Amino acid sequence: MGFTHARHWGRFLAGCALLVTTGFGGASPAAATVPGKGTPGYCPDGNGVTVVVDFQGLGGDPLIRCAPGPQENGVTALQNAGLELAGAGKYGLALICRIEGKPADQACTDLPPESASWSFWTATNGGKWASSQVGVQSWKPPAGSFEGWSFAIGKSYTDYPPPRTAPVRKANAPAPAAEQSSTSDSGFPWGLVVGIVVVVLIVAAGVGTAIRRRRGAG
Repeated sequence: MGFTHARHWGRFLAGCALLVTTGFGGASPAAATVPGKGTPGYCPDGNGVTVVVDFQGLGGDPLIRCAPGPQENGVTALQNAGLELAGAGKYGLALICRIEGKPADQACTDLPPESASWSFWTATNGGKWASSQVGVQSWKPPAGSFEGWSFAIGKSYTDYPPPRTAPVRKANAPAPAAEQSSTSDSGFPWGLVVGIVVVVLIVAAGVGTAIRRRRGAG
């Protein structure tokens, strides 16, 4: 029974060691929906089109992505920003039905209802959002401009809201620095080493206790 108990301790604490290692390793950054397309955040300069997607009542934070370089039209800007699209039935991507899988309850086999639709907006950097007067495939986005998509729920066409993110190019936030608990100034993962040592000591103590109990029982 003593050695069986020790094996259980070993398995349990080995799992603890795996959790410690995983915790110090950190989480991987989220990837774009369409890998290899676009970059997160605002375009860093006037060479590209910044795409803003505001889900409004569908929930979720607005998406801001850059479609680098010249864009043929509004659809290619969305695609080159790395966004997943679904068109409306026979109209295809000339009429956007879903962006990033939202709204999930629309089949996209026909025209979306007016009271639950994506609206298309354009702006210059530092300007104001304006409802596009041309179709998404007919709009040629100028370099450095903004393209906006905003979902309207329970509103008529004349009351569609613009994206809530202002079309003003901003510096993108730097990548988060590594946690000091896992890496010192020299780059050595002291936090990970300390965590492993602690787990090893606990395992040794558990095994020793199991052996003493077995001897005592003998």
